[in-house]
Amino acid sequence: MRWFFFYATFIAVLPAPIHAETDPKPLETWLRKQSTIRSLEADFTQERRLPSLKKPVIAKGRLSMRRPGWFRWELGNPPKTIALADGSTLVLADAVKKRARRIPLDSPEARRFTLLASEAFASSDTFHKTFELHETRTTNGIYQATLRLLDRRMRSKIPWIFLTIDSRSSRLLAIEIELSDQSRILNRFTKVRINPKLPDSRFHLDLSGYRVR
Repeated sequence: MRWFFFYATFIAVLPAPIHAETDPKPLETWLRKQSTIRSLEADFTQERRLPSLKKPVIAKGRLSMRRPGWFRWELGNPPKTIALADGSTLVLADAVKKRARRIPLDSPEARRFTLLASEAFASSDTFHKTFELHETRTTNGIYQATLRLLDRRMRSKIPWIFLTIDSRSSRLLAIEIELSDQSRILNRFTKVRINPKLPDSRFHLDLSGYRVR
């Protein structure tokens, strides 16, 4: 009887489950701005955190995108890794080892690179068809949103996505993804150019001399 009284008392004083709070307004403002963006170029710094490493792997790169679906992601200067999408296929190239492979755009591996250039962020409608807004917080004008993909197959490979937005200028500062192995890839953007004229050649990679599979 004493054990039951202790157990009942313990349960009674437990705190209620904490529910994630969401404030969609800064996100919706940012999404409205996305509908006016047809192309973009930016520099970025990438931090990749692996469970097996104490310190992140850091590299600089450059992003070019043109909607719908055109994308170039270069990591390193000069580029060591290049991800290139032409609207139908993603080419992932190792410029050092001269190896490349073609990946379907709808695969989880491709979405790691093409997420920003996809239609998922092009409007509020496409956003809510792709993501669940799980949690938000704002600190000193910096808005952070935690997202989950609605597609279960994709979500099994990319469980979480984090956006960092300057709520005062509605500018995307960073995007971070968490992968199924609990590694994280954070990209911080600088020198962003909105709607520059990007030639088709920017989204072409000469694979002469590459081993392609």
